Amino acid sequence: MRHFALLALCLTLLSTRGPHAHAQQIVWSDEFNGPEIDRRIWTYDVGGHGFGNGQLEYNTARRENSYIQDGHLVLEARREAYQGKAFTSARMLTLGRFAFQYGTLEARIKVPDTANGVWPAFWMLGNNFPAIEWPKSGETDILEIGGKDGIAQGLQQRRINCALHFAGPNGNKISRVSWFNAPTDLHRDFHVYRLSWTPQRMQFFLDDQEYGSWDITAAHFSEFHQPQFLLCNLAVGSWTTSYTGLDQPDKITAKFPSRMYVDWIRLKSNPHTKIFLGDRLQQQGALGVYTESPTVKQSIAFTEPNTPNFDYGEKAALLTWNNMQPASTTVPAFEGQQCWSYDIQAGDWFGMGVLLPNYRNMQQYSDGFLHFAIRSKSPARMRVGIKSSHGGEFWLPLGDEQSEFGFARDGKWHAVKIPLNRYANTDFQTIHQLFMLSGDAPTQSSTVSIDNVWWEPSVPRKAPAGGNFGIFTENAAHQDAGHFARGQDGNFFIWENTFQQTKQNPLEGQRSLSLQRAANATWCGAAWTPNVKYDLTAFNHPQAQLHFAMKTSSNATFLVGMKSGNVKDVGQKWIRFSPGNDPYGFQRDGKWHVVEIPLTTLATEIDLTQVSQLFQILSTDGKLSAIELDDICLLGGKPARRP
Repeated sequence: MRHFALLALCLTLLSTRGPHAHAQQIVWSDEFNGPEIDRRIWTYDVGGHGFGNGQLEYNTARRENSYIQDGHLVLEARREAYQGKAFTSARMLTLGRFAFQYGTLEARIKVPDTANGVWPAFWMLGNNFPAIEWPKSGETDILEIGGKDGIAQGLQQRRINCALHFAGPNGNKISRVSWFNAPTDLHRDFHVYRLSWTPQRMQFFLDDQEYGSWDITAAHFSEFHQPQFLLCNLAVGSWTTSYTGLDQPDKITAKFPSRMYVDWIRLKSNPHTKIFLGDRLQQQGALGVYTESPTVKQSIAFTEPNTPNFDYGEKAALLTWNNMQPASTTVPAFEGQQCWSYDIQAGDWFGMGVLLPNYRNMQQYSDGFLHFAIRSKSPARMRVGIKSSHGGEFWLPLGDEQSEFGFARDGKWHAVKIPLNRYANTDFQTIHQLFMLSGDAPTQSSTVSIDNVWWEPSVPRKAPAGGNFGIFTENAAHQDAGHFARGQDGNFFIWENTFQQTKQNPLEGQRSLSLQRAANATWCGAAWTPNVKYDLTAFNHPQAQLHFAMKTSSNATFLVGMKSGNVKDVGQKWIRFSPGNDPYGFQRDGKWHVVEIPLTTLATEIDLTQVSQLFQILSTDGKLSAIELDDICLLGGKPARRP
C-alpha cells in the first residue's frame, strides 16, 4: 500500500485560550431570525425507518414539518398518512455544517404537550458518525421528554433526562442516564437547557438547575473528547417501547399538530473550545486517493484500521470487504510504480472501499469528476460508488466499453471519468468513502487492478436564460435558450433498471420516452440527470413553468419531480398524480395531455442555483405499468442581468 504524507487540512478553530478565556463569550449561535432555516447550518435526516428507536413518524425536509416563525425554529409533527407512516415530523442536524469540542452550549426551547407519545429531543453525536458505528462514535443527550416513566407517574410534562451513550472498554454499549422532575410543566413556556463540557466533566442544567453530571476523564470516555454535531428532532412513539412505551399509532393520544419551538442556540467558549464550520473546511484542488501523478499535488494519507485512535483521526484505510486477496502475480501500474491488484475467486461477490473515519468536505467537487484506471478480464457486473456520512451512498454501474461508464474487459488498463453529480444520494460535505468498487460473483476466477484514483474539482454550471430551455423536446421554440444534449450534458438514468423503454408514439418530432415497468419491479423511477448541475434562477418567477406532455392509462399513483443538490430527499419536490385526483388537468385516457407546473411551486423546496436532476418520475407502489413522456422543457426564462 502506498503511504502519503498526511494532507494538511486546516480545521477552522475558534478558541479563547488566554487570559480572558474564562469570560464565556458567545462564539457561535443560530438565532433563527432569518426568513428561512439556514441551510449552511442545518440539514435533515429523512426517512421512516425508526432511527434505531422504532419511531413511528416519517421525518421529512418539507416546509410543513420545519420552518421559521416569529424568530423561532419550529419543528411540527402531524398525524397524516405519508410514505406508509401515520405521522410526519422533522429531524434536523448540523453534521458537516457545524460541530464543536468543549464549551457551554445553551438552547432556549419550548417543548410541546407530549401527552402521550410525542418525544422532543435536543442532543449530539460524535462527528465521526456513522463512519464509526454507534455507540463507538458517542452520543450526548441534552434534553429528552415524553418518556414512559413520566407517563406512568403523570409527570410527562415535567420528567426529563440527559444521557451519555458510548462504548466501554470491551466495545459494548454503556449508558449513563440522569432523570429530573422539573418544578413546572415545561410545555407552557420557554426554558434554557445547557450543557457545560470540559475535558474533565459534562454537566447538564435546566434554567441553572443541574440535572446531570459525569466525570469523563477515564480512558473509555474517549468518545467525548472529539467534536460533536447537533440534532434537534420531534419523534412520535417508539415501536421498541424503549422510551415512550407506545408502539402503535392508535396508542398515541397527543394532540396534533404538535410543535417544538427553538428560540436560539448559543455556544459560549471555555479555555478548550474548538469550533468546526463546514463552509470553512472545504477541500480545494485536485485530491489524490491513490495516485503518483505529478499533476495531483495533494493526496490523502493511509494507515491501518487497527491503528490506535484511528476512529478519531484524519487518515484513511483501504478495506477489502469480501473475496479480494492481493494478486498472486505482479501487475504493472497504470502510472508510477504501484497499483491496487486483487485476485477474485469465482462464485462470490467482491468489494472494497477507502474509508475516512472523519469525513472530508468535498462540496467543491460535486460538479467535478472522479477519475480512476482499471483493468480486468472478468465480465462480471461491477459498480463504483462513494458514500457520505449524511445523505446516503450511491453506486453507478461500471459496464463494458459500450456502457456510459465502463471499460473493455480485455486485461488492459483503461481510464474512467465519472461526473460526480451523477452520484444522487450523497452529501458532498460529509464524504467518508472516497472510492468504492464492488462486483457480482464471477463465473471464473479473475484479477481486478485499480490505479490513479483522484477527484477533480467542480467546473462552472450552465445557466440558461432569456427564453425556453429544452430537456427532452424537438420543438425549436421550446429550446431557444439551449437544450440538454443527452450523452454530452448528462443522460436519462433509469434507477436500478426498474423501467424498460418500449415502442414510442411521439406527440411531436420523431422521439418520445415510452417507459414500461420492468418485470418483477416493485417500484420504478428515472431522471434526467446532468453531469454538472444547472443554475435555473432565470426561471424563478411566477410566469416560468415546467412543461411536458404525458399519457398513461395506468391507475397507479406516481410522482413527477425535480431535485437540487445531492443529499438524499433534501432539496426535493414531488408533484403527486393519483387516480381521481390528478393535478393540472391531466387525464388517464391513454391520450397525450400537456402539463405545466409553475416553477415557483417547485422552488418551495428546490434551490434553483444547483438543480441536479432536471426531471424525475417515480412510482413506489409497483402498479405503474406504462407511461409515455414528450416535449419536456422549461418555459419563460428571464434574460440574464448584465453587470
